[in-house]
Amino acid sequence: MVKILIFSFLLLQFSQLFSQTYWKIENEYGDEILLTINVNNAKKTFEAYTRKDALKDIAGSFMYTVAKTAGKLKYPEIVFIEGTTQQKSDSFLLNGQFYYFDKQFVFSASISGNSFKGKYIDRNKPRSLIGVKMPNDRPIRDYAGIINSAFSITEKNLVNPAWLKSSEWVGFKRSVNELKSVISDDYELAAAYFWLGKKLPFSPYEINKVNQRKSTVRQRKVSVRELKPSVALLDANSLPVTKKEVDSIAVIIEKKGYSKLVVDLRGNYKQNPLAANELVNYLSGKTINAGVYLTRKWFDANVGLPKVQDYKRLFKDFSYGEFKSGELYKGQGYALSLVPVKKVFQGKVYILTDSKTSKVFEAWIDVLKKQKIATIVGQKTAGATWLTESLKINNEYDLILPVADYYTNEGKSLNKVGIEPDINVSGEDALTHILRTF
Repeated sequence: MVKILIFSFLLLQFSQLFSQTYWKIENEYGDEILLTINVNNAKKTFEAYTRKDALKDIAGSFMYTVAKTAGKLKYPEIVFIEGTTQQKSDSFLLNGQFYYFDKQFVFSASISGNSFKGKYIDRNKPRSLIGVKMPNDRPIRDYAGIINSAFSITEKNLVNPAWLKSSEWVGFKRSVNELKSVISDDYELAAAYFWLGKKLPFSPYEINKVNQRKSTVRQRKVSVRELKPSVALLDANSLPVTKKEVDSIAVIIEKKGYSKLVVDLRGNYKQNPLAANELVNYLSGKTINAGVYLTRKWFDANVGLPKVQDYKRLFKDFSYGEFKSGELYKGQGYALSLVPVKKVFQGKVYILTDSKTSKVFEAWIDVLKKQKIATIVGQKTAGATWLTESLKINNEYDLILPVADYYTNEGKSLNKVGIEPDINVSGEDALTHILRTF
């Protein structure tokens, strides 16, 4: 009896020294993590972490050990937080360091009852975290179900069915299937797709949250920058995306009398196809059936590629304004056609590229080069002309997937090929180089 009382007393003392709780924490983008918080009341310290060894499970023990030895990783968890505690009135305060992969941030939080409110500092900007207490450390979503749905959507809509037979896809699917029953939160889901998907023959391939908390987004400003009295620049961060914006840019260029136009597409991979078409229509007086973007539905229903003379009969055209973002995968494809606007730029055009220039602008760069509409300056482009869309998994998650690929009017694919520039210089030096020639 005495031994039982002593043992019970020791357990009580231990529970007072250490406490463990579970929290569902949401960042400002709506992504959630399942955080276990262990507090050492005697030392007034804490450790908080997502699923134990999750990063090691995803990367594999060997790769994790290599990364840790090289100093790129410190902990085998995707998120690990450590620091000191302080009791203040009815709040419990946490202060320390937030580790996420190879990144480290200053962290602070306040716990009151079942509520969590915190932040970490990323490049001098506070990133908010809010959370609620959970009864256990079970996964906060049915991630296995989400992954199964994502695989089904992929196998139905991925533009190139040959990719599904590749060893890279088979290996990726096997690895994710092995992990899906233990994935605990959004961060782990994203990490699994990012890490294990590095060798896939296509990208991006991501599962993202749909219902995300809104963050402040800096308003994009469309403008023409004068480099020299006769030279204007449109850069990748301020390209016009509507016909109205293109027209307004055209008025400015004409009024200023610019004879040379530099379009900076370095790092550009997100441009809307309709927006790209509107801009390119302004650059030339030629009418060209440049090629076609085809979806999985085309390849499931047809053998071979469509003929150029059939483009207008079979497909809508990006330049006609009939394209609706998010619905490309629903049809068999879209034609890529150059249809001049009323006020076409009359001077010389220069396009700046680097190894990240891709998607629809990469397709257009091929046309502009072949037709001698523009001089291409910089690096070879990415060799990734496919277009991606977000396909709905459920009300909370969608899948970013390549759903259409480009074929030239000669029936050639540019993927894994890329476009060689007319003037080959490093991407960083492209603008400086071209300015020296004027």
